[in-house]
This record gives sequence, C-alpha cells and structure tokens, in this order.
Amino acid sequence: MKRIFPLLLGILLIAGCNKPYLNVDPTNLTFAFTGGERDVTVSANNAWTATVSGDGITVSPMSGAGDAKVTVSVPVAGASGTVSGTITFQSEGLTVTVNVKQDKESDLAIIKRVMNNFEQATGYRPEQEYKSGELRLWIWRTDDLKGEIPESFGDLGEMLVEVIFDAAGLVGTLPDSFRKLTKLRSIDIRHTGMTSLPDVFGDMKELNDVHIIYNDEMTGSLPESLGSSPALESLVVYGNSFTGDLPASWGKLGPKLDIGDNCLSGIVPDSFLAANDLEWLMLNVLWQKEGFGFDLSSLDFHGWQWWPKDQIQDIDGNSFSFDDVIKKNKYTVYIFWADWCPFSKELMPQLRDYYDKYHDDGLEVIATIASDSTSRWKDLERQRREVMTKGYDKWYNYYFPLLGEITTYPSTTPTAEVYDSNGMIVFSSQFMYSDPFRDRFGKTASTDLIPFLETLFGPAEEPDPYISTDYSMDGKYLTLQQASVGNGINLVFMGDAYVDREMTGTYERVLKQAVEEFFAIEPYKSFRDRFNVYIVYAVSPKRQIGSGNATALSTAFGVGTYVQCDYEKCFEYALGIPGITGRENLTVCVMANTKRTCGTTSLYESLQSGIAVCSSIGNDHELFGSTVRHEMGGHGFAFLADEYSQSSSAAPADHIAYYNRLYDSYGWFANVDFTNDPAKIRWSSFLSDYRYKDEVGIFEGGALYSKGTYRPTSNSIMNMNMGDYNAPSRWAIYQRIMKLSGEECSFDKFLEYDAVNRGKTRSTVRPPLKAAANGYFEPGAPPVIVR
Repeated sequence: MKRIFPLLLGILLIAGCNKPYLNVDPTNLTFAFTGGERDVTVSANNAWTATVSGDGITVSPMSGAGDAKVTVSVPVAGASGTVSGTITFQSEGLTVTVNVKQDKESDLAIIKRVMNNFEQATGYRPEQEYKSGELRLWIWRTDDLKGEIPESFGDLGEMLVEVIFDAAGLVGTLPDSFRKLTKLRSIDIRHTGMTSLPDVFGDMKELNDVHIIYNDEMTGSLPESLGSSPALESLVVYGNSFTGDLPASWGKLGPKLDIGDNCLSGIVPDSFLAANDLEWLMLNVLWQKEGFGFDLSSLDFHGWQWWPKDQIQDIDGNSFSFDDVIKKNKYTVYIFWADWCPFSKELMPQLRDYYDKYHDDGLEVIATIASDSTSRWKDLERQRREVMTKGYDKWYNYYFPLLGEITTYPSTTPTAEVYDSNGMIVFSSQFMYSDPFRDRFGKTASTDLIPFLETLFGPAEEPDPYISTDYSMDGKYLTLQQASVGNGINLVFMGDAYVDREMTGTYERVLKQAVEEFFAIEPYKSFRDRFNVYIVYAVSPKRQIGSGNATALSTAFGVGTYVQCDYEKCFEYALGIPGITGRENLTVCVMANTKRTCGTTSLYESLQSGIAVCSSIGNDHELFGSTVRHEMGGHGFAFLADEYSQSSSAAPADHIAYYNRLYDSYGWFANVDFTNDPAKIRWSSFLSDYRYKDEVGIFEGGALYSKGTYRPTSNSIMNMNMGDYNAPSRWAIYQRIMKLSGEECSFDKFLEYDAVNRGKTRSTVRPPLKAAANGYFEPGAPPVIVR
C-alpha cells in the first residue's frame, strides 16, 4: 500500500504540469482620440490566436505560442467616430477578452486640428464661430489664400452648418471627405479658382441655401445631388463655366433655382417646362455664356416682362392694356428709351418714320421714356413735352410704373421687343439667348430693330428714282480753314450717296456740321487752329446705299454697325486737293447718307492714316455728332481703341500681342491695357496725379473683351459714344497734334493745357445705365487695321 501512494502522487503531478493556461494583461485598453499603440502581455503554455471585433483596431501579432508581447494600435479619431471593440485571445479552449475603447476628440480639438491643416495647406486660417455645437466658417475675399481644401476638412462632420469660400487663390475641388458634412445648411462658393464640383452632397438632407457663383474656372458637369436636399430653398449656380445638360431632377425646384450664365447646352428637360413658369425659365435658366445655350427652336416665349397688369393709363390719362393692343395688331413694338441716350436719339426718329409708313398695315408701338439718367420715372410733364415735340404722340406712351407693378425693368436704353398678335416674342434686345434657328434674341435695338421690321412690313425708305446727270462738282473741293499755328494737319470731309442737286445744299450743310461736331470737344476744340480742313465734293448717281445702288464711294453695309466704302477712291478724292501731296498722316471722314446707324474706321499702319465712315443718320448732326467724334476723332486721327466689350470672355493671347505691338511701335491704343497694375498701366502717370483722382481709374472691360482688359474711366466717347475723351485719350490726341504740327511736346505741357478739362469731365466717370463690360450695345464696329 505504501508503494502505491507515491506512484499515484507522481502521476497526478505529471498531469498537473501539462494543464493549459492563458493569461492576458491588461484586459481593458483606453486610447486617447489621437490614437496610438499599447502593448498587452500574453502568458500561455500552448499556441494562441487573437480575433478582433470592431473597425480600426489593429493587433500584431495575431497568433503565437507561449508567452508574447502583443501590440494594439488604433488611428486618430475622425468625424466618423471613435474606435470601440474587443480582442478575443483563445488557447486550448481558454478565452480571455480585452476591451478596447477610444476617448472622443472634443469638438474644439477637431476644429483646431482641421484649421491647422487648412492653414498649412493654404496659408490662411478661416474665420469661425462655434456656438451650441454648431460651427460656421467664413473665408472672405483675400489675396493671402493659395491652395486646395485639405482632405481633413470633412472631419468637421456634423458640427459644420455653414461655410463660405470667397478667395481667388482657392483652387482644385472639394475633397471627397466633404460628403461627411451631413448637417450643412448653407454653402457659398464664389470668386474662387476652383475647377470642378464633385457629386458629394447626397447625404446633406438639411441643405437649405446654396450659392456657387462667379467661379470662372469651375467647369464640368453639374453635380446632381446638389439639388437633392428636401430642405432646399435656394440653389444659385450662376456665373461659372459648368458644361453639359441640365439635371432633369432640378426642374422640380422651379423659382428656387438660378442656373444662368454658365456654359450649359442641350435640350431643356420636360421637368423644367412642366413648372409652367416662363418668367423663371427666361431669367434664371436660359441665359448662358456667349457661344452656349439651349435648343430653343421648339419653344415660344410670351412677352410678359414689361407688361403691367390689367388696364394702365398713358401719359395723357387714357386707359389701355398691353393685351388688348397686342391682340389688335399684327406686330407690336415695345420700346424703352431715354432722351439723353445717344442710341435712343438715333433710333427713335427712324421708328417714328417707320411707324407712320406701316401703322395702317398692322404695326403698333408702346413706348416708355426714361426722362433722366438719375431719376428716370419722376418727371411726367417732361415726358409729355418730349413726346409731343418729337412727334412720338401717335402711339401709346405710358408713365413707367413703379417697380412693384412689374417683374423687372429694362437695364439699358434703348431696349426693344417685338410681339406677334399672340404676345410671343419675335425680336428682343433684352435677352441674349443663343437662338440660331429662329434668331429672336441677342439683338441690338439701335441697329437691328428697323432692319428686322423691314422683314415684316417692307423697306424703311422707298427707292428714289432720281439719277444724277450733272457731275461738274465732282472732285472739286472747298477749303473751310487753313492752320494758323504749326505745319498744318490735314482733315478731309466727303460724303457718299448724295446726288448732284444736293452738292451746294444738303451736302455742304452736313459736312460743315460734321466739321463742327469734330471740333466740338477737347482737345480738338482748343487746337483747331492747327488744322487744315477741306470738303471734297463727291457726286453719286443715286441717293440709296445698298445692293443695286451706285454711289460715288461704293458704301456698303455689313453686319451690325459695320460699314465700308471704296477706300482707294477716298484717297483719290483727297489727293485732288492741291495742298495734300501724299497719303501719309491723312485723316478722312466719309458721311454716308443713310438713316441707318453705323460707323467703321479703317486704320492704315504703314501710312499712319485713317478713314472713318459715319452714318449721317438722316442728316441730323445732333445724332451723328458723337459718331464723328468716336470714329474720326478717336480712331481715325488719334488711333484710340474701343473701350467697350463685344465678348464676355477674356482677350485671347494673339489679340493682346497685336494691340501691344501697335502700342509699342506707334503709341496706338493708349487708352486700353491688359494689366491692372497701377504702376505699369499705360495711364499710370494720371493715377499718381491727385488732380485726376476723380476721373481716372482702372475699370475692367475694353478693347472688345470684358475680362483681362482695362480702360481708364467707366465711360467716355470711346465707350458708349457719349461724353468726352478721357484724360489718357486727350494725352494721346495732344501728342499726335503736336507731332504733326512739328512741335515738341511734354507731359508737363499737356498738364498745363489740360487744366481746362479737369473738373469738367464728370461725364467720363458717371456710370452708364448699363456697364460697358456687359456688351449690350454697339457704338460702332471696331476699327479695321490695314498694314
């Protein structure tokens, strides 16, 4: 018995030594929000494995045999939350669980971290407001920001409710993490250099107000989810460069949506048409950038915009309604004009004469006069006098209503629309839509209205059967003045489409008036005594200009305000004057006998000469005077550039290079530039002279393009065909006068002379009715340059 007990005890001891065990320490791990690594110790006498439950937890190694050190790591806590889970160790049927959790990063800590990242990425720290768990961030227009929004921006998560990005140096696009900002209520992205907008808005169910505006570089397709929030009250995606089609789902937004001034195209989705809101569609959807737009060929547009509701009274107290007048006539013209506007002054007499001729055939006119450039609707008595004096009382004239009575009001003068008897627009100078198939929009009232009406009713002027027979005056000249100072600068005036019996009457009168209009303003007014001025008689067979009509100088109309003639013949007539021996440094003005508004100047680079062709606009010097000053005085003599814009885009590189070459070689186009650096711009001397602080500045738009080109004043005669020459233009004119007079000039001498103009040039700085950069008028076709 004594031998059995030790044997049994040995067996039990051996069995005890092989019993599996598993110990893990510690069994609870807590990490800071910044994440990191922690070690746990595994003690075991057999093989073991580890299993992880929970995202973001990393264990290394995941298995082993015997004792080991195991490293547990978790990442930095993000907007999606903190890490929480377990690690289960198992060995030979034994189990030990380690609990893992991570402290949440405080809101303030997240904001600080994200703002640090943003500042590191862009060099700028946004303004911020954090209150009651809601964060608002603002980046106002600043030159200090350069770079892209970092990916960590989305870590702001549900805190961020409002964000404004307004900085040209902000580039790239929104990071993908932006989709995590699910509590955003307001997004404003404007004036940035960002290039696209990703589709990251689908989970933003509280999004209420969105403005994506004036981001010129932002292109690509529209992100459809941007319009998906059920809380959306305003979606404005205006003035960018988005391309492609309209998202059909956005049609349900109706007036909440403004998608104008982009580069969109294609068919307007049925969902937009189903809104049955023509006003919204025309004002907030269809208007796209030049060269883009929707297929409008199947759409008709009612002329609702200028129509007051119900019955209204004309300026004499008689009641009428737009609906009744339009239904009774084949076509009705609505015209908004101003008695101080040169383009209105040109158009209205033509419209009056055309109305007289075709009213009985179904033409009607409804007119509103803006009687003063600063208080357009105040002086009713003045409107009555103007209407009666000019003979415009034959049609409907009404006092412009209070703004609350109509949806909007015309933004420029003159504005014209033509409606058929159903009230549908067939001609509009207000809307700039692309409409290639039906050609209803994008018109210029002053130049396009009468030619359009001629397609509906007939010619404005009946052919004159008279043909000249007496050419004895042809080629003769009349000396109006000889220079009394300097070498004498030659100016030659001649006319076209004037017949023999008009030579000593209408012809002389019109050309003498053109001379007076040329010298009516400074600097020509003060330096008139340095010019030789001649009239040359040119007898035309007929009085009409156009196809099938022979004239002395073969004047012909082009598109818009473009007009040309036989320039070689002009030189021949001018060289018939004994005092003129060459074509160099010669300025010629051709007055074309027409009511049509037009004007074009040809500039001869090698000759340094110019020939300006100007419409006589019914032989009315009050109408053609500004055209003579713009074309002959601005382009033909001084080689000034146009200060208006015809394109809403930036000037192309070859255009800039061409203008710069002519400036560097000859001093041409001194009144425009392609830099806005005050120290480098061509009129920097004026900017640094306190005497010109109220006149000269830097205004974007000019040289035919609205972006990247600059002019010295808001308005001048070289812009809207009204007012005076601005100071840089006067300096260019002065230099050319002195050079051709044979006299040295200096800027100091010019400043002495220019005292007569300082303080008298408010017309150059008074903002026009519509900014020139918008390009909705044509004071004349741009000059044609001949090498």
